[in-house]
Amino acid sequence: MIKKGILVLALIFIAFSSHAQTINDFVNRGLEENDISQRLPQLDTLITIAKHNSPRLKFFDSDYEYWDGQIDLAKKAWLNNINLDAGYNYGIFDNLSNQQIAGDPGSQTLFSTEQSRYVVGASIKLPLSSVFNRGREIKNAKAEADKSKYQKEFAEWELEQLIVRQYNDLIKAHRLFFISNSIVESYKVQSVRADKDFANGVINVTEYTRLQQMLNQSISSFEAQRSEFLIALKSLEGTVGIKIEF
Repeated sequence: MIKKGILVLALIFIAFSSHAQTINDFVNRGLEENDISQRLPQLDTLITIAKHNSPRLKFFDSDYEYWDGQIDLAKKAWLNNINLDAGYNYGIFDNLSNQQIAGDPGSQTLFSTEQSRYVVGASIKLPLSSVFNRGREIKNAKAEADKSKYQKEFAEWELEQLIVRQYNDLIKAHRLFFISNSIVESYKVQSVRADKDFANGVINVTEYTRLQQMLNQSISSFEAQRSEFLIALKSLEGTVGIKIEF
């Protein structure tokens, strides 16, 4: 009797192991056939697209361009202290006589002529502040430009890390989504058999209820995992800035 009991237990164990192995093989084959990473764009491609579409990186580009322009303005600020004036007048003007021009003090005669007059003048002033602060203003502008450049480099690194994480989260969510679906399908098959067994009196209401609860729980888990998959997909699309087709 003992040997017979051991034999029965061994057969049950073998059958259970075979059943579990069959399920594992099914899931593994399904995951291989439905490997989303084979249909997604390459990770490097997604990173490149994300950098091109990133509003944050565009902001740093504009900020760097602004401060790079401020460097040129600071270098040429001394030109603000140079003034060049020109004027033109046309009309009748009183002029000195030739004697007066020659220095004859006895000549008091002025004569009027119709003529054009041009006036050109230049002036320069150099406040001490513009002299001593020029170098500091140029250095400040360069420092701000460098800061924008380094901020962009750091933002690019952060963006790369985020995309790698979201990419892997999407693949993981899809795998769990597929596994959840496989579990639901397995419990649906069991549920059909449970309906027949319960109708034929093979199982009681307690066992039948337990199997139905397991099916409902697997469906609930499947829906939760489907939601996680969609969230992971939309998160990656939002970061990259395109709709991902697969």
